[in-house]
Amino acid sequence: MKILLFFLPRGLISFLIGFFLCRIVRLTLFKDLVNESNSDRELLISVLSGYIIMLMVFMFTPNYIISGSGIDLTSENFDFVGNFKDRINTGYWGINLIPFATMRSYIKYSGIFHALLNILGNVVLFIPIGYIFPMILKRYRSIKTMAVLSIAISLFIEFIQFFVGRSCDIDDLILNFVGGIIGYTIFYFTGDRMKSILGR
Repeated sequence: MKILLFFLPRGLISFLIGFFLCRIVRLTLFKDLVNESNSDRELLISVLSGYIIMLMVFMFTPNYIISGSGIDLTSENFDFVGNFKDRINTGYWGINLIPFATMRSYIKYSGIFHALLNILGNVVLFIPIGYIFPMILKRYRSIKTMAVLSIAISLFIEFIQFFVGRSCDIDDLILNFVGGIIGYTIFYFTGDRMKSILGR
């Protein structure tokens, strides 16, 4: 529970910063694009920008910052594996390439809260990605391109996490992919009106 209390306010603040920063940048530097767009599309672009900043805070906050706030990462069943120097010195790289191994471990050894936080959290985090991207950009209005984008974003996240003391896990990739596809499916069935919001 402490880990949620740590991230929720930071996530909200980072979302608001990304949202309003995007609005300011587009209104001052990209007036022509804004004039060619509409209010619905501009709102979605700002929401997506805020969400991406929030996602970066969730995924890239180094573990030493989290533990420095008084949170025992081991008791929280967090993906603590040490920083890059720790990986080199100990030889423990914190990389899992066996599909579903981490999910089984969470279900078997963690409480229901931590299991759901890890499994459902990784899915839910990518649902907005799968929903908003095709709303804004026509090139992502096929399940194939959205699947590729979901995998690419997840791979980038796992790569960066390697250097900030977080685990690199194929299960995260699988769950993120599922979340992206769920988001795209929601978009697909929302009707022609939603699909016609000036995507490019």
